[in-house]
Amino acid sequence: MKIAILGWGSLVWQPKELRYDRSFGWKADGPVLPIEFARISKDGRLTLVITVNGTKVPTLYTLSEYTTIDEAVLDLAVREGSGRNSIGSYDKIKNKFFPKDFICEYEIREWIGTRDLEGVIWTGLTESWKIKNENRDVIKSINSDDRIDYLKNLPKPTLALAEQYVRRTPRQIDTEYRKKIEEELGWFPIEDEKNS
Repeated sequence: MKIAILGWGSLVWQPKELRYDRSFGWKADGPVLPIEFARISKDGRLTLVITVNGTKVPTLYTLSEYTTIDEAVLDLAVREGSGRNSIGSYDKIKNKFFPKDFICEYEIREWIGTRDLEGVIWTGLTESWKIKNENRDVIKSINSDDRIDYLKNLPKPTLALAEQYVRRTPRQIDTEYRKKIEEELGWFPIEDEKNS
């Protein structure tokens, strides 16, 4: 079974121990999905997720070294430091989505229908505006309209992580809030030395 892994953020530039086909690399013609900076991660960065309020952008994809959906999902969950339930998947052979009623079923079906693939997986973390402490207790929630102010007021070590995440995000992930972050904070994409 040939399984694609979708990416739009740090998975592309920091895959860690993800088992993917490095010779295939990351291709820029993944499915067009609604993506936005809409999740406060456990380390305080503002990260990209699929969201109904996102900007439709072409994602990237690579190929898993695994040949079953279960193995590929588990591998991506380990890389993300999350549970299996935070990984979305589509098995073309069984015509089965996880989670059920995924908001981008049409886009995934259309895209995979034009590729020599039997499955596709992606990080399925959702929007979250909760700031948590080291014990994972919620200490504060922010309004989604305040995400730029949130970034501006981060402590310096977290601010550097947040800036790196935004600036290293692939250029094609040109969301509404990426443009606003560039305008207000000057966090423009970092040039890829391999392509300069």
